[in-house]
Amino acid sequence: MKKLLKISLSISLIGILFLLFLSNNLSPKQINIKDINNKLLNQKVKVQGQVFNIRTYEDSNFQIISIKDTTGKIDTTLNNPINITNNQTIIVIGIIKEYNKTLQIQADKIILKE
Repeated sequence: MKKLLKISLSISLIGILFLLFLSNNLSPKQINIKDINNKLLNQKVKVQGQVFNIRTYEDSNFQIISIKDTTGKIDTTLNNPINITNNQTIIVIGIIKEYNKTLQIQADKIILKE
């Protein structure tokens, strides 16, 4: 009985570690900004675009980065502001949210392209 309990506990821990590994290493497929719609609400997406507007709210530790690609524009929100400039190309991985009837990306990760 104890042996069965140890085996099942071991398998459970291995499964949990495997899921954690997958969740950290699998990233969503990159899409165009024009393809972002209400069907993607609360889903993780990956987009690449050029920064054209940055608004930083230092008192609340919040930043909104507007990006565009050849298909459209979207705002990206960050809870921890980063040092970025206009015309930089970035890759944003985050979750689609709606604010004031406008879709935006709540960024989990931002990668600066060279």
